[in-house]
Amino acid sequence: MSRVWPIAALVRADVLERTRRYQYLATIVATMLLGTLLLPGRNANYETFLIDGYRGVYNSAWVGASYALLSTLLLSLFGFYLVKSAVERDRATRVGEIIATTSIDRLSYTLGKVLSNFLILASVTAILFVTAIAMQLVRGENTSVNLAQIAAPFALVVLPTVTIVGAIAVFFEMVPWLRAGLGNVVYFFLWTFYAAWSFQAKLHAGWLRDMFGANLIMRQVWSAVLRVDPRASPNSFEIGAEAGANVRHSFTLSGFHWTAGDVSDRLIWFGAAFGVAVVAALLFDRFSKSARSAERRPRSVLATRWSAAVERVTTPVFDVIFAGDLGAIVLAELRLLVRGLSPWWYAVALGLWLFQLGADAKAQSIAVGLAWIWPMLLWSQLGTREHVYGTEEFVYPTLRPIRRQFVAQCIAGVILALALAGGALVHWGVRGDLVAIEGIVAGAIFVPTLALACGAFSGTTRLFEIVYLVLWYIGPMNRTMFDFTRGVNAPGFLLASVALLVLAVAMRKLRLQYA
Repeated sequence: MSRVWPIAALVRADVLERTRRYQYLATIVATMLLGTLLLPGRNANYETFLIDGYRGVYNSAWVGASYALLSTLLLSLFGFYLVKSAVERDRATRVGEIIATTSIDRLSYTLGKVLSNFLILASVTAILFVTAIAMQLVRGENTSVNLAQIAAPFALVVLPTVTIVGAIAVFFEMVPWLRAGLGNVVYFFLWTFYAAWSFQAKLHAGWLRDMFGANLIMRQVWSAVLRVDPRASPNSFEIGAEAGANVRHSFTLSGFHWTAGDVSDRLIWFGAAFGVAVVAALLFDRFSKSARSAERRPRSVLATRWSAAVERVTTPVFDVIFAGDLGAIVLAELRLLVRGLSPWWYAVALGLWLFQLGADAKAQSIAVGLAWIWPMLLWSQLGTREHVYGTEEFVYPTLRPIRRQFVAQCIAGVILALALAGGALVHWGVRGDLVAIEGIVAGAIFVPTLALACGAFSGTTRLFEIVYLVLWYIGPMNRTMFDFTRGVNAPGFLLASVALLVLAVAMRKLRLQYA
């Protein structure tokens, strides 16, 4: 019992602090709006879940299955970024230094943060559960609500997933090189690879390949489809499909039949979350001064000499290019963006530049996409630097802070994007393809503007990092309509840039009023 009460007090304080923030209110509103989209109406131009072209009648069993499947996928990705700030907030506010002087040990602190993450994600799950009930009534295909059939997949599928995700988020915060923006990128790719590995598995694969619980849901649905059409293929399923020819007809999912093995496979993930928490506790530095000083250790001699050499060569040129007051501010913002980068960063950027130069037309989207994912953590600083470093009261009282400093940040981000996509610009320039060049320029404007808007809206780098990662993956990496590097999509992304810039300016003016 001596360990339970400190953990309970820590969890209570952490949950209260998080739920009193406006970000949590925004999360609730966004969850409710998203929840209404997970059960499309008859006239919708999309379907959220199909298996071999079959879609279930909107009864409680199907609503529970589809909502649980989609919720576990969404929360396993976006939930990580929602809760990955518990330990960092204690570091930033110096609360961690107070905790370090108390008797609470590493494991108790870590378990408290894991439980806090779980409660936050469980509250989002509860909102989706209530939304699922409401949407079954709204859609009206079957208005007889069976709470058990909706609650069972949420409890068995979603809750174990959010538990392990909350533990992984704490683990990432305990590892120095994973706790910042790089960890956000690493988790996105780990999630992507694991999802691909999981969905490639057979429906009766082991628990290790089903952290999401998606295969468990699809097994239940597949059994019902097989009774309707014995020739159906269990490997043919779609999540987020276009409506129309893909939907052959509906069927009725009568209920769920969980076996003891199904339940035990899901309960294992609670144990896995505890194991991750134990490992995280072993890595926890307990807010020691030695750990903080290690994070601030001076740069290497090679990096210092490289920076000095680059500055000697570029300073005279930049002084001519960036003449005038605005030019000087743009140059200062550009230097802040690339400050502290090692020679290896520039070496990789050069390699990606050459890759664009030699890539064929079909590979240009991927080449530019790779070049623009490399500086993602630099762009994520735009619009957040004043809030993160507490310099708002110094910047905002200056003369025309939006027209000068804010616009300068945007221009600096665009310059960086154009420089890194220079290989593609040369490639298309030699070919005389002006439409392709327009696509690169539009993308170079869109990405920094997105960073500014996300930074101005949230005050943190995390929102841009997750939004951009998702957009980058479904866009340039898959050459869809969201590809912001292609000329055919340039007008749409230019309009989006204007809208984002207006949003960013509005949020900056709002912050000026309360600064």
